[in-house]
Amino acid sequence: MKIVRLIFLSFVCAFGFDIVLNTGEDHSVPFWVLHFRDSQAFVCEEVIVEEDRHFRCQIDGEVLTGLKNQSFEAFDINFTKADQSINIFVYPKIPAKIYDLSQEIYNSKEVQSFSDNNSTSFTFVFSKELPFVRQYDGLDFDISFSSNDTPFIGALDLNSNPVHIPQSADINTFIRIKEEYDKKNYTQVVTDANNAIARYPSSIFMSEFMFYKIRAENQLYTYTPDFRNQEQLEQLIEEIKAWNRRFSNDRNYVESLYISMRTYMALEQRSNADYAMQILRDEHPGHYFTELGTLDYADYIQGLGQREEANTFYEQIYFNTKDLDLASRAGVSLARNEVVDGQMNKAIEQAQTILKSNPNYFSQDRARATNLAKAFYDNKQYGLSAQIYELAYKGTESIDEDYEQVLKNTALALSNTHDYQKAKRYLDMYLDQFPNGEFTPLIQEASDNVFFNIADNNSTFLHERYKELMSKYGNEISAKALFYDVKLYFDENNTDAVIDYKDEIEKYNNQELKNMLSNAATAKLSALLLRDDCIASVALFDEFVAYEIGQEIPNKKQMLTCFKRTQKIEQAKAYIDKNRMEDEIYYDLQKAELDLSDKNYDEAIKLSDSVINSRTLKSDDEKFNAYYFKFLALLRREDYNAAVALLESLESFPMSFKMVELYYEFLLYCSNHNLRTSILSYAPKAINYQNLKGVNLYSPQLEFIYLSALKDSNQSTEALSVLQDLLKIKALKPEDKARAFYAQSEFYENLNNRAEQNASLQNCIGIDVQSDWKNLCTEKIQALQ
Repeated sequence: MKIVRLIFLSFVCAFGFDIVLNTGEDHSVPFWVLHFRDSQAFVCEEVIVEEDRHFRCQIDGEVLTGLKNQSFEAFDINFTKADQSINIFVYPKIPAKIYDLSQEIYNSKEVQSFSDNNSTSFTFVFSKELPFVRQYDGLDFDISFSSNDTPFIGALDLNSNPVHIPQSADINTFIRIKEEYDKKNYTQVVTDANNAIARYPSSIFMSEFMFYKIRAENQLYTYTPDFRNQEQLEQLIEEIKAWNRRFSNDRNYVESLYISMRTYMALEQRSNADYAMQILRDEHPGHYFTELGTLDYADYIQGLGQREEANTFYEQIYFNTKDLDLASRAGVSLARNEVVDGQMNKAIEQAQTILKSNPNYFSQDRARATNLAKAFYDNKQYGLSAQIYELAYKGTESIDEDYEQVLKNTALALSNTHDYQKAKRYLDMYLDQFPNGEFTPLIQEASDNVFFNIADNNSTFLHERYKELMSKYGNEISAKALFYDVKLYFDENNTDAVIDYKDEIEKYNNQELKNMLSNAATAKLSALLLRDDCIASVALFDEFVAYEIGQEIPNKKQMLTCFKRTQKIEQAKAYIDKNRMEDEIYYDLQKAELDLSDKNYDEAIKLSDSVINSRTLKSDDEKFNAYYFKFLALLRREDYNAAVALLESLESFPMSFKMVELYYEFLLYCSNHNLRTSILSYAPKAINYQNLKGVNLYSPQLEFIYLSALKDSNQSTEALSVLQDLLKIKALKPEDKARAFYAQSEFYENLNNRAEQNASLQNCIGIDVQSDWKNLCTEKIQALQ
């Protein structure tokens, strides 16, 4: 069984608590071993709630350093801090078992089974296959070997062979160097390794001392340009050669070749780098460091402009390696090149494959991850870019140099996706951690932009926020704030607020905004027309004439009525022309009426005839109006005979006040032209209909016209009958009443009825009014005395 031991998490508490994680494989089946140790006993227990199973440990004491929740392939570990203790929760993702390993079996003759949850050391094992996590049915009793020696395992060399060596400080030095290397304290590793080489020349760890130094110098001199110089790199080559001569059969030999190749590349010695690469590929095919070296070499020659050759190496590793991380790295390089070559679909597919099969790679190799994420971002593949950036961010610590940059890029990428809640979380995270950061204005703008997609039911707050953003920016955010504010007002049916934004809306070429403005104005116009507010209706129509809101309202006929009422005759005519096809009869009659008012009698007659002769089904009112307008046009055009002839057709319709109106105008014409016969024929019809309905719209003018004709034709009795009805009208004006009494006295005089004549004159002078008719009455009385 080959076990690779990794210490992933180490923190120190005031009470000496530590955590160690080991990983390994057994016949290609991976397992994980997690250790919790403390100098004082603490509690760990298994918690099962329905289908949820996890472990909870409580450690008393004060934590001196920060703890961070972490997620691993086999389990998640979370920390909850209290005042004087900390709770640790372990959530297994695969089968797991807890062991109490506090018992020192090498000092005891009895190995006890685990039964107590209070101990100084607990170990958790996570595995899908290994037997020590399987549950067995059977007897559970302590193991006792009282007659045998206590178990003991002696020291092993690096090849797992037993050795016996005296206690020596070189062991602790080796462990310290290894730990420093794992912590990436490479400068310290070089210093400690040099001291160890000088201090322990005969140590069995000499190979490790020298090689850890070489490894650390590789990290310092070939990866970080700040430390790169010719002398250091040449010295590193000499150290590698010396190590190879001394430890030619060491298991790290292939890695030494790999480091040689990297050093030659750093020295820009292409031929030596090619030679080292060739040895790796020819003599050690399939080895991890051969494949890693192939990827480094591909990066190297791509930097020299040989991208096609580099792609060949990437593809070889991608399709042939058994190491998932190396395959992922090769895939990332291929995807990056595919983006550059414009093969976006292939690049997306490549990246998605890695995200599905090995997402943690992007957390481990941030430089390549962020490079690929930026390429996708620059090509507007924001969703994919955000996924990669987020994984890269999860691999950072707040102390990392690139932490702020990665957090910023993650937040910006997410702000361009539809995952608005997550975007806001990362944007707020940046603003909280870097309130005066280099990218704070950019992040704040992105946060303001994301705000539009965060649900909020407080409309008052939203309106205030939108107005704030409109005043804050002069870019697309301001335009978006305007759009959302208008839309919210529109959804609230606040048409006035939408219309108030008219000038702002018209600054932008946004058809949806203009549609909302137009619809709001249309709705308001309809409401004004329903309220019969013609002045406001016409004013709003004029303000939005470019939007043709008058064509969208349901009550167009009312709009036309308002044009007529407000004497907007030309607008009324234009409106009729636009809508005539919706109701030809109605609009032709309206046009005829306007032409009649404009004294365009020929056109009025033409339109009336078109309605009369139209085969379209017409109501009686429409037929009547057609004859009505034609009659008035003929009369006003002085075509008396044609008008009188048409009057017979009009009289075939039921009597109405419109007919009284028509008689009135006809009688005025007859009065002005001394057509007494026509007056005597038609005046009684109008007067009798008014008396019948009890509504005297055209009194006393009708009666006085008729009375004049009756006087000329010496029909005093009929005249007195008409006057009797006229004087019954309560709303008769005093001056008209005085005139009626004077006329009554004249007709009585014609009949030689002096008593009634005098009574009429007395009634006349008794009216409280100053008028010529009253004066005539007074003069007449004086004349009769």
